[in-house]
Amino acid sequence: MPRDQGGGDPQNTYLTVTRIDWNLSSKTQIYGRYGIQKVDLFAGTISYSPYQGYNTGEHDFNQNAMLSVTHTFSSRFVSQTKLSYNRLNDLQPLTEKGDVPTLYLFPNTPGSIDGFNFAFPGFLPFSPGSGIPFGGPQNVGEITEDLNYTLGKHQLRFGGLYVYIQDNRTFGAYEEASESLGRQGNYAAALNNFVQGLLFQFQGAVNPQGKFPGDTIQLPVGPPQFSRSNRYHEFAFYFNDTWRVVPRLALNLGLRYEYYGVQHNKNPQLDSNFYFGSGSNIFERIRNGKVYIAPASPIGELWKPQKNNFAPRLGFAWDLFGDGKTSLRGGYGIAYERNFGNVTFNVIQNPPNYAVVSIIAGTDVPTIPISVSNAGPLAGTGSKVLPVTSLRHVREDIKTAYAHLYSLSFEHELAPRTIVSVEFTGSAGRRLYDIANINRTGTGLRYLNSTTPLVTGGTTTRLNGQYSNINTRGSNGRSNYNALVASIESSNWRNLGLNFGARYSYAVTKDDLSSTFSESSNNFNLGYLDPFNPDLDYGYSDFDIRHRFIGNFTWDIPVARNAHGFARQAFGGWTLAGIIEARTGAPFTVYDCTNAITTCIRLIPTGALSFSGSGNPPPISGTPNRFNYIDLSNQTPSSFTDVSGGTEVGPFPSNMTRRNAFRRPGYWNIDGAVYKEFFFGEKYRLQLRGEFFNLFNHPNLFIRAGETDISSFNYVPAYRDGRRNVQLALKFIF
Repeated sequence: MPRDQGGGDPQNTYLTVTRIDWNLSSKTQIYGRYGIQKVDLFAGTISYSPYQGYNTGEHDFNQNAMLSVTHTFSSRFVSQTKLSYNRLNDLQPLTEKGDVPTLYLFPNTPGSIDGFNFAFPGFLPFSPGSGIPFGGPQNVGEITEDLNYTLGKHQLRFGGLYVYIQDNRTFGAYEEASESLGRQGNYAAALNNFVQGLLFQFQGAVNPQGKFPGDTIQLPVGPPQFSRSNRYHEFAFYFNDTWRVVPRLALNLGLRYEYYGVQHNKNPQLDSNFYFGSGSNIFERIRNGKVYIAPASPIGELWKPQKNNFAPRLGFAWDLFGDGKTSLRGGYGIAYERNFGNVTFNVIQNPPNYAVVSIIAGTDVPTIPISVSNAGPLAGTGSKVLPVTSLRHVREDIKTAYAHLYSLSFEHELAPRTIVSVEFTGSAGRRLYDIANINRTGTGLRYLNSTTPLVTGGTTTRLNGQYSNINTRGSNGRSNYNALVASIESSNWRNLGLNFGARYSYAVTKDDLSSTFSESSNNFNLGYLDPFNPDLDYGYSDFDIRHRFIGNFTWDIPVARNAHGFARQAFGGWTLAGIIEARTGAPFTVYDCTNAITTCIRLIPTGALSFSGSGNPPPISGTPNRFNYIDLSNQTPSSFTDVSGGTEVGPFPSNMTRRNAFRRPGYWNIDGAVYKEFFFGEKYRLQLRGEFFNLFNHPNLFIRAGETDISSFNYVPAYRDGRRNVQLALKFIF
């Protein structure tokens, strides 16, 4: 296999900031700032390929401006007004080869041979479905007003903000078609298709010429328009009262209101979405659903805005003994999260202005030949019926995600400038943004016990026969996080120049989806395993770390502090610093892709099963730096299939392992630094810096998250990584 070491210019970064401070009068102060950031990342940073001509980099040119005016009306009444503007311009360009398809073994994860990921020529060859050239500016303007008024024992704050966002982006989803050779994890079928020149799945973007699946279009088809100019309007108001009830007790009472406007394009005729149809249940509504241009839809826009986002806040601070050394603090609040970006921008991919031809051999068409055209089966001349296309669907009834936040902490000054604390903190996320394919193969048979007509003729087992995958963005996710945190912080301990801190956390976090797009390398499926039963995936979060310890220190060695001349230069100005981190491993899932079409079930135990391995697993013979972290040789791949002939719709086996039931190895690392300063008068210093990352050259053990599939490996693969890095530098201080 040819291999290109990459090329292009090295990384180039600069940041320029201009600032003004102006006291217009004794009552009015003006502060302003303008900054520019430019970053150029060399080819191979964004997309790296072993084949020449497919490496890509990234170019950023960002600007920020802010103006703040503070006016004091009286000693009790102060106003602060801020105007800010951000322009973020990010460009992730096409490869030198231009618009060409990328071939993959599987639709969701890259294939591997002896632990090495396998790549064909194309853009982002190790990330199926993620090859998206991207670029353009996002402009964000914001006006805020904050008023502070003191009334007796009450410190009142109130105000609001208005935000305008303009997203002028080019988003080339499937601009370079994604071609998959086999079902997820089925190496035999994938390699057999490769020899025969056939595909399992084709996904590519075309211009549907204002038509919908089932309509006749003229060939050849060209690419759609990949650029949009989306606008958002949002505002918020708040009121907060800090009430000093008695000298030792303060209460904090507040209420905030948030409104996040619905995404809309400068040209509303470019906005389209799937809308549920009539029916007595969600399955009938999907079957009868249609795509509309947003202004002509049943609700007149992409989705319904939510106008009841009220967020109360309550807190207290109590000086327990009145000496200022021991306090108890607590609070509760609700926080909302806006929903935009790629989650909603992706509706760009819907007909009639844009279509992603997403077809599966044997399900949507009999066979699919490998193609070098991004139009795939729509290449050529003449006319043809537009086949089923996939959709990016934002539910018209989507809700604003929010979280309950709560905490209680105890702090005590153990010694001068030394504080110990114990804190309980937690959150409960509700209506979190999620993703699910609600139109998988077999959904019609599974939920309505019937097939439905396919727009190109015949029938389909999907719920809706006009479209293939309907990747729905909803708000059915939930999460729970609770942690107990103990810490100590000290500044200039006993006047010895020693600053140190240590923090230990015991935490448990659970959810049904750890990120909206479920993009982690250890998630073999798009969203939930069962799109209509999120609770089936409720388990430990991808980032659930049970125990974590972090310690740090900086010691300005108190030697020759008051010395002069040679003694000061030789023995003074020494500093030692260090950071230590130790944590237990995060969870992961072992999948079984034996009969998968696009969805893999989880491992079904067939013998004694260990859910974590040792820190010294046996090596895999003949493969350097590859280890058998958990032995699965006594486990048998499942023969389970459902009405789809695969593992698409269940009902799934009750003895299937839970999501994230397994545990990765733990991790520890120590960084250290030594600094020496030389003095030139009282104003100037030269600092020599030696910094040592992974000071003890300790290699940690990591699992290969994209290879935890019992149908491909009878063990959980792991590797060791970690090397000492030394950085030497000079710093001139004046």
